Amino acid sequence: KQWYQRRVRDSYFISDRNQQIFAAMVSAMDEAIGNITRSLEENGLDENTIIVFSSDNEGDVNCVRHVTSSNYPYRGGKRALYEGGIKSPSFIWAKNRLSPGRSSALIHVTDWLPTFWSLASLQGTLQPNQPIQTKPLDGVDQW
Repeated sequence: KQWYQRRVRDSYFISDRNQQIFAAMVSAMDEAIGNITRSLEENGLDENTIIVFSSDNEGDVNCVRHVTSSNYPYRGGKRALYEGGIKSPSFIWAKNRLSPGRSSALIHVTDWLPTFWSLASLQGTLQPNQPIQTKPLDGVDQW
């Protein structure tokens, strides 16, 4: 509870209590991600690691009491078929595998498994002459 109180206190300049709490959670997540990436680097595992952040969909703008999110410039939000309900940000980090960039390509949750399969270089075999038996995967390798 102490970390929580400190982080909320650190967001004193935000007048809305719910947004202070949200800022505290984001701050804690940022610190935790930093700890993970630092540990990966210190243990020499960063060269063989892929980190992905993905959202289920955009913010809920249809709250009756309190709106804490915005999907601008898109309209709609969670449970809507407008852009604000179906588009969401993702972030992928793979040291020395990806060049910095930005994409607006469409990707669906079912595309993650074939993409990870490709990135992990399994592509059908775990060891030479021992093929993996699997049904065809849904989704498309986005790599």
